[in-house]
This record gives sequence, structure tokens and C-alpha cells, in this order.
Amino acid sequence: MRADAFAYLSTPRPLALAHRGGAKLPENVGFENTLAAFGRAVALGYRYLETDVHATSDGQVVAFHDTSLDRTTDGTGAITRLPWAQVREARVGGVEPVPLLTELLEAFPHSRINIDVKADDALAPTLEVIRAHGATERVCIGSFSPRRVRAARRALGPGVATAAGQVGTGLLRFSPRSSRGSCTRRPRCCRSRLSTGSGAARSPS
Repeated sequence: MRADAFAYLSTPRPLALAHRGGAKLPENVGFENTLAAFGRAVALGYRYLETDVHATSDGQVVAFHDTSLDRTTDGTGAITRLPWAQVREARVGGVEPVPLLTELLEAFPHSRINIDVKADDALAPTLEVIRAHGATERVCIGSFSPRRVRAARRALGPGVATAAGQVGTGLLRFSPRSSRGSCTRRPRCCRSRLSTGSGAARSPS
């Protein structure tokens, strides 16, 4: 099945993703994965956004890369051990709040979002948010865990785009079919991304 059979991928090529909201854009340095960063990427014309997600201790899904608040915010602690009431007080770069996935979907209703599910406990609440927003056709679910990707596909149905992962990317790279734009076995989207402002493809992080 061709990748462009998916609604998520049915746009003109090339498909450039603003990784973590375009973390390398000068104005976004230090403010990755914030609504302000995503907004600047969208203003530049990016139709595709990329974010990682984690779940708080009370099941709220945040758009955030690291497992803890320490590196990018003025807060501390592992997200999975903190309630949303505490995470929401942290400020990325000392300025911007940590956004919920639901806020990202609502703030940019015309954007398509690559969602990297970082932990097992984030999967179920992430799928719940996607269903609640009717966003199945405008997201691509990825993870370094093939099991999480398979679970997402089972839960959301065949219409959801899912990332190939490390093994799948290797198969796509060396399969004779890859030059014809086809996916291996089950339809998936690829994991290559572009960072806003860099102009070069980068591997997943």
C-alpha cells in the first residue's frame, strides 16, 4: 500500500517536519516543544509538526521531549511522577508553559502532527486524546518501541499513519520497492525529519 493513501501524508512533497516545534530556529532555541515554538514554525509555512509525549502521574499528556523537567524548564522532577498541577507551573526557558497534547491539537487545527510516544504509560492517554479530537487522520504515531506502534494501530484502526521505527526504516531503505514510494508490508510513515532553519534531514531523537 502506498504511503500517500493515508490522509496524514496526502499533501505535496517534500514533507518537512518542524522537529520539537523547530528547535533549531534561532527564535526557538531554549523553547522547544512550546506553543510559541510551534506557532513560529507554522508561521514559516510548516504544515507538519513533531513532538514527543509523556504522561503525568494523573494521566495528562504533555508535549515534551525529556523524561524530566530539569534540562529545559525551571522545574525539576520526572514527569511521570508529577501531577499536572505541578508540571503546569514549570516554564520552558523560564518563560513558556509546558503544553498539553490537547492544547497543541487545538491551537493548530490545520497542522499534521508526528507524535513520538516516549513511554508505555503515555500510550493509552495519548490515544484517548487523539480520539477525543477526531485527529486520527492528521497524526502519525511513532515510538522506539514497536510494541507501542502496533498497539496504536490496533486501537486507532488502519487509517492511522504509524512510523516505521528502526527496523522498518532499514527495510524501506534497502527494499527494491522503496523507489516506487511503497511501504513494506503494512503502511507506515517514515521517521526522517527536518529541523526548522537547518534545511537538512536528521534522524529521530
